[in-house]
Parts: sequence; structure tokens; C-alpha cells
Amino acid sequence: MKTLGTSLCMIALALVCAGCELFVVGTPARPRMIIERSQRTAPGVVHLFKAELDSGNTTAATELMVSATGRALLAVEKYELADDLQRWKSVMSGLPISDTRVDTLGPDAHEVSITLDYIRKMNFSAVRRDGLWWVTKVTDPQRK
Repeated sequence: MKTLGTSLCMIALALVCAGCELFVVGTPARPRMIIERSQRTAPGVVHLFKAELDSGNTTAATELMVSATGRALLAVEKYELADDLQRWKSVMSGLPISDTRVDTLGPDAHEVSITLDYIRKMNFSAVRRDGLWWVTKVTDPQRK
């Protein structure tokens, strides 16, 4: 009888502990970072660049790009980017950004990696010039 009472108490105690979730196994989920689509931040300019491609406005997308040194692109360079922009548009079009990670290379240079729809990754290099962020390079690691 004493072992039955002890067993019932142990079962009741286990149910109370499990029901209250006193102990949580695993790490808590990372809070979602809200990113404003603007040129004020490196992730913001990447999100703005993708939004321009999603809307089919490749002209505005090229206006968000500069050379690796921070110089504005020449008209010829913008023209040469047209095929790449169409390819990036077809890759990123309509897919939501599920994750954004920023790697700081220097005070005015960041590497932004986005994950599209939890599947595809795209990498962007961004530089700050005159207080605004600009895209300098877009790479698709899955395309060799």
C-alpha cells in the first residue's frame, strides 16, 4: 500500500512538472529582426534591391548598385548588368526572405546573406558611401 501511494505521488509530481514546463529542452527561438527597406542599413538595401527586382523594376535595382570602390556605375556597366539582373530576378522573384545574416567586413563594408524561402541562399556585398548603403556585388553560391 505504501509503494502504491508513493508511485501515485511520483506520477502526479511528474504530470505537474510536465504540465507547467518548468524545464524547457533546447534553445529558444531567435527573435525575428525587423528590417526596413531603405538605404540606411546594409540589410535594408538588400531587401530594397530584392523588392525592386520582385516588382520588375530592374532600372531602379541598378540605381542601388555601385562599383566595388564605391563609384557610381557607368551607363555601360549598368547595360552589362541587364542580363545578370534578369537572371537574379528569375531566381529571387516571388520568394520570401526567410533569413538575413550580416557579416561586418569593416566599418563601411558588409556581407549580407539572405535565405529565400528556407531553401536558396544569395550573398550580397554592400558598402556605405555618403551615409547610404549600396550593393556592390551579388553572388549565387548554388550557381558555379
